[in-house]
Amino acid sequence: MEGKTKTTSFTEKELRYLMERRLGRIALVSSENEPHIVPVTYEFDGSYFYLSGWNIRYGPRFREMQPNSRVSLLVDDLTTASVWIPRGIEVTGDAETFEKGDYTYMRIKPVNKTSWGL
Repeated sequence: MEGKTKTTSFTEKELRYLMERRLGRIALVSSENEPHIVPVTYEFDGSYFYLSGWNIRYGPRFREMQPNSRVSLLVDDLTTASVWIPRGIEVTGDAETFEKGDYTYMRIKPVNKTSWGL
């Protein structure tokens, strides 16, 4: 997967926002072309998003993923509970799953992004 697509860059505000959060939603498409959105926790190192946990290892949608699948990861919230000011980032990227012993994880290489309210 390395070298196939250019990694998108993030602004300082986007980086700070992504690194201060851990909860997002990932959109996948099954082998029958059925969309599915799953809440996930993630880690972000500034270049790649890493997802792990029970869903990645045993979830049917994750198991059906083809190598180098395109996914969307949405991280969003409201700035306050009393005032409706949404903010977030939608990242589209190429995903790969890896197994390391008993540990299964997904790595997403961002190739495009859209942000608002930051």
